[in-house]
Amino acid sequence: MQFFNHYSVLIIGALLLVVTVVTKGRVRWIMAGVLGVYVVACLVLRPSATSLPANGLPVLLEVQSPFCLGCVAMKPAVDKVEQELAGKLVVRRVDIQSAEGQQLVKQFGIEFTPTFIFFDAAGKEQWRSVGQLDAAQVRASL
Repeated sequence: MQFFNHYSVLIIGALLLVVTVVTKGRVRWIMAGVLGVYVVACLVLRPSATSLPANGLPVLLEVQSPFCLGCVAMKPAVDKVEQELAGKLVVRRVDIQSAEGQQLVKQFGIEFTPTFIFFDAAGKEQWRSVGQLDAAQVRASL
């Protein structure tokens, strides 16, 4: 199940490609357009890892995969929280497929992406959320 979670973007893209190749006529062109839009959207919204020091601020850790559909879907919400709470909160994104990500998987028992873990200014875990980020909960935790 973890494989499908971490690579959902690629799996859906491959399925769209297969459907595009198998279909004929006008439907093939429509599917090719859908596939093109899907690829562009995934490239634009694709999350990337960041390495920011906490500097004594609370930290919102996002353990994500650039090929996870849920991570791609949550990127705008995480970006908004990061911009809105700049100077009050550090948002740290870690790719689960990196060496650091694999270490965090073991350390915190992470199974699915995206996983959000909120740490207070002292570095203690306050709460975690899998799949969804609740911006109101982040604001309330500050």
